[in-house]
This record gives sequence, structure tokens and C-alpha cells, in this order.
Amino acid sequence: MKILIPKDLLPLAEAFAKENTEVFVVGGLVRNALLNLPPSDIDVCSRLTPQEIVEIMPRHNIRVIEKAAEMGTVELHFHGVIVEHTTFRREAYADGGEHRPRTVAFSESLTDDAWRRDFSVNALYANLATGEVIDPTGGIADLKRQLIRTTSADPDDILHSDALRVLRLVRFACELGFAIDEGAWAAAKRNAPKLIDIAAERRRQEFVKILLTDARYPDLSRDELRSPMRGLQLLDELDVWDFLVPEFNLARGMEQRPDHHRYDVLEHSFRVCAAAPPTEKLRLAALLHDVGKPNCKQETGVQYAHDKYGERISKRVLGDLRFPTRMITEVSQLVEGHMYDIQHMAKTDTLRVKFATWGRERTMEQIQLREADVRGCGYDVDYVATDWRALLNTMLHDGTPFSERELAITGQELMAASGLPGGKEFGELKKKLFLHCVKHPKDNNLVRLTQLAKKS
Repeated sequence: MKILIPKDLLPLAEAFAKENTEVFVVGGLVRNALLNLPPSDIDVCSRLTPQEIVEIMPRHNIRVIEKAAEMGTVELHFHGVIVEHTTFRREAYADGGEHRPRTVAFSESLTDDAWRRDFSVNALYANLATGEVIDPTGGIADLKRQLIRTTSADPDDILHSDALRVLRLVRFACELGFAIDEGAWAAAKRNAPKLIDIAAERRRQEFVKILLTDARYPDLSRDELRSPMRGLQLLDELDVWDFLVPEFNLARGMEQRPDHHRYDVLEHSFRVCAAAPPTEKLRLAALLHDVGKPNCKQETGVQYAHDKYGERISKRVLGDLRFPTRMITEVSQLVEGHMYDIQHMAKTDTLRVKFATWGRERTMEQIQLREADVRGCGYDVDYVATDWRALLNTMLHDGTPFSERELAITGQELMAASGLPGGKEFGELKKKLFLHCVKHPKDNNLVRLTQLAKKS
């Protein structure tokens, strides 16, 4: 069995051939080629050590970056391509579930390398020169069975040593729409508590990928096996929320008004997440939009201010998982704003000001979040932010400014018209003109703004 090797990897194959050394592409690229899916990450391996790679590859115009040489890994840069090379190796892990091996021993054997990998479908190799596939752990049979199975006959060997593989098990199953081997699943449950030993950044990366499983291969049809809903349900069955979103342990079984919600808070959160557009920000905001309900109910007896609680809690949850500051800010803002005008009673001018204050992007995201929230309630409803969408479209087409910078008058022109030199009073005037033009966009022109400035 052979796969077609991407042409841009041929210079690397030629370099190794000139050194009389075989090199193999491994993992996602081979798996996806056999499944007729787009290429995944490009990882290669050989018997050459990092030191040998550093000495040899520059002779073939290949730049070497020492990424984690002690682990056998370097980066190879050539013709705009970046490839990660790892020396064949065996690993030993300390007690616990820490992702990083305690010891690494380089090997001459591809088979040694295969058995230290996580799942059989990721332990597929292809000769970079010929495309011939090598399958030491039975991955091809598992691809045909659509099954995620560990390379070892004892799944605990794989999942005990590196608990991050518990999350990877869920992620690969949902991305590919595969079933999970019973033994692997049982071992995942046993070893899930070891996620406490995994760095927050690593947990975050796998968590986000699980939330976006349906976007990984968009050409595949989305079904119940390839959905964030399945991923979230599997995470719940594994009881791993202490390492991701601890408040979800309180949300499980928390009932809501039956005339508004068919599901408890936890399942509702899952369904809203699955209904949201497949972007990291919106999936996170959708998942966390009601995260404040349990604490709000405990402290106040009602859920009325859960959006305020949710803003604070989402900041902490995302901060604990080491999300970038901007993502934390924007997600928590969406959570805080998801209850705005929930009774649909705000006047048009009030909504105009709110939308302009939020900005174009956030307004659209709040609309999308509200639509997902409604879909996640479990009832068929006619109103899905229709009026909000219509108003935003009107504002986008009638010249409404969405910031003071979009006023059709420069600072110098405004100073000349108002006679103000700057400072607080000038700033207040500019804000006043902005709010005026938000409500009356036709006035956003130099002549009318000059008139208004002179009258102020």
C-alpha cells in the first residue's frame, strides 16, 4: 500500500537519500491520505539523531532549528516548508500523567518508535521516497473499522503515562467520526484524574480543538459522531470538568424554567455551543454563556444576574487555561452581553447606540450567540434575533458610524468649528456628535457636523 507524497517534501527525501538514510512521514499526513482527507501536520522521523541532522542537513540547503533536541525533535526549513523531524525513540514516564517523558532513548528501530505513540491510526508511517506505508500497530485495520484504539494492547500503558491523551482520544474520535475502543475508553476514565499533571496550555489546546471538531474537516458531513456536542458529552462522561470548567459540575442537573428550557443548565450549554458558528471565540462564549447560573442561584436565590456572574467566572476559567488576554476579554464581554434586551423591549435608538458602542464585529457575534442560545433551549421559536439582524444591516448600509473615528470631520476641523482647543469639553462634544450620528446617520457629513458643532 502506498500514498502520494506531497511534491514539496521531495527535496527532503532527496537529502536523506544522498545520506543513504530512509526517512518516513508519520501520523496525521499518512492517516489522512488513506482516508482521502486534507493533509494534517507534517511530521517525519528517521534513525538520525538531532546532532547528526544539524551536521548533515545544511549541506543540502536545509536549515535546522533545534526545537527540543533532548527529546529528539528539530525543525527543518526548506523552500518555504517547515517540517518537524524526530529521531526514532523509546520513552519512559514518571508516575502521574505529565505530558513530558522522564527519559528518552534514541533507537534505530521504526517499530520502537511506533509502540510509544498514542493511537494506532496515528502510528502509520510512509517512506518519504516511495510512499510505501508501514503499519506496525494495526492502524490500517482500525481505519477501516473507524475505530480509535491505543497502540498498546494495554491502554493504560498509553493513557497512564501521558494524560493529555485522554483529551486527544476524544478529539480524534470526534474529528474523524470514529468509535472509541472499549478498552481505551475504560482506561481513559481511569486515568482522567491525571489531567491535573498536564500544563494548562496543553489542556486548552486540546479543549479548543474538541469544540471545533466539526470544522477540522469541513468537507465531511456533520453528524452526531462529528460534532462538538458529542465531544462535550464525552468530556462529561470522563468527569474532567475540574480541569477545564469546574463550574460545570454545579450546572449538571440544575433545572431551568420548563417554559423556556427543555434541558438542564449543562446540557443547554452544550447545545448552545454546538449551535454556534465554528469559531473559537463564539464556541467558547456559547459554552460559557450560562456558566454563572449556579453561583448566582446559590448566592442570590435566583438566576437574574447570571450574566454578570458569568462574565467574572469566564474570565477566571479562561485565565486558568492560559487563554490570550484578548480572547479572555472578548469572550467575557459576549457572556456579559448575552442577556441584553432579552425581553425585546429596547427602542430602536437605544439599540443603535448599543450596537455602535459594541462595534460591528461584536454586534454580529452577540446576534449569533443569541441565535444559538435560542436553538439550544430545545423549543421551536420564531424569533431568532431577526429584528437585531435587520437593524444591524440597516446600520451597515446607512452610513452609521461605529466609532468616533468614523465621524466625517477631523479633529482640526472640529476645533475650528467649535472654537474648542481640545481637552475634556472637546471630548464631550465629539462623543455628543457621535451619538447624534448613530441615531441620525444622514448627518454624518462635514457640513452638517460643522453646523452642529457651532450650535453646541
